[in-house]
Amino acid sequence: MNTSNEVDEDWHRFVYERKEKDLATIIENKWLKPNETREIVDNSFRDGTLNTTGTDIDKILLPVLRFSGGGERKGLLSYDENMTLDELQAWYMAEIAPNRLKGQTADVNTQFYNYYIQPLLGRYKLKQLTPVVLDGAFKQIQESGATREYCILTDVDVLKNALHAVNGSYRKMAIAGVISENRITQLVRGARTLKNKAQAVADYCGLPLADLFTPVPTEPLSSNTVKKTQHTLGGLLSTATQKGIIRFNPMLNTEAIKASEIKRPVMNIKQARLFLAKLEKISNISIRAMLLTALFTGMRSGELRALHWTDVDTQRGLISINKSIDDMNRVTTPKTKSSVRFVQIDFRLAAFLEQYRGEQQAYTNAMCGRVANNGITFPAINTGGYMNRGYPNKIIKQLIHGTDIPQDLHFHSLRHCFTSILINTGADAKKVQAALGHSSVTTTQDIYSHVFAETLAKSMQGVSLALADGDNIFGVDSQNPEI
Repeated sequence: MNTSNEVDEDWHRFVYERKEKDLATIIENKWLKPNETREIVDNSFRDGTLNTTGTDIDKILLPVLRFSGGGERKGLLSYDENMTLDELQAWYMAEIAPNRLKGQTADVNTQFYNYYIQPLLGRYKLKQLTPVVLDGAFKQIQESGATREYCILTDVDVLKNALHAVNGSYRKMAIAGVISENRITQLVRGARTLKNKAQAVADYCGLPLADLFTPVPTEPLSSNTVKKTQHTLGGLLSTATQKGIIRFNPMLNTEAIKASEIKRPVMNIKQARLFLAKLEKISNISIRAMLLTALFTGMRSGELRALHWTDVDTQRGLISINKSIDDMNRVTTPKTKSSVRFVQIDFRLAAFLEQYRGEQQAYTNAMCGRVANNGITFPAINTGGYMNRGYPNKIIKQLIHGTDIPQDLHFHSLRHCFTSILINTGADAKKVQAALGHSSVTTTQDIYSHVFAETLAKSMQGVSLALADGDNIFGVDSQNPEI
């Protein structure tokens, strides 16, 4: 039997633990802010009374939480359609996105919201967002183009002279956070940039914007961009419906935008062999091995950059894909659940990777500690850390310049090239889906429908050739064009 003091301590411990358990349940069930709720409860126990006046109660409620009418707090959610779309977006990004979206997906959704949705609809109350209003907004977005203003560099020499005058450089601008080195390189080659980025460059150079850049006329947005914008807003309003903030999701009755067919640059066999020949001459062993592996496996950029040697089994010819790297070099899970997979590799690639592993170790040893050995399969050659997303594309542009390889080729094109070859060797859609890690076979068929169609046409021609008497079928002479 405990003494009186021990009984007292046990009682206080029981009361505290029970209070914490009950409070956690209330916070979860009533959607209250945890820290603010605990503070007001502690203050109430201290003062001996619960303050129901002023703003204390409002502080513990999430933006969407309202008690039902009749003066009773029943703990039931009621609709809050007077909330603006901007307020809903702020709540969603703070409370829902961290648990539901990957970092990169959240970043992309935020960009689409800020660029296209917010300028037109941000101040609308949710009850004002009818299907008619949304249809009109999407039409305006598509016709008027991006609400952002773009500029292009007027004269590269003017930029170089301005940088020289301020003792600056592309690299120094990037370090100062003005604009990335990769982006300024694209500008020099004729790419456009946002007006605010152009202004930052002009300010760094000490010149008026008009002396460095020329405004770009606004063009209509592609149907694919508008469709992605619809998807972003649809997800936001769908969550609002699920959480009882609005009665009905108006996106369900809006007119769907038909996505246009995307022309993907793909190399033919001859061009792919030329690409490999160019690749052999690269001195950077890490990027050389990465690009070759991409072409022979169809792996995504993030999957390759996240790969560690512990994921590569050259003896069994297997690569385990279990993580990825996003655009901000954050380690994350692969794109979909189906993207977690094993990729079977050819014995030639396995032998190449084993040889490359030895070269990488020799290089790291030769750097005498200046380059970290983090076990990354394709590291940044100068640090040993994860390779930057933009670097492979930079090397690809250098490799294909002046060749008959499509000049708009980029890293993801290697995945398309691999897939086209795979399909043409006779692999069916299910096998291709497994190799690529698509979430469904439908995705594979939609993306590569033209390649499957070409393969089917060749197969049909084979049937005709097998059954026909030469070029004669039922007495009709015909020619067999090459497909």
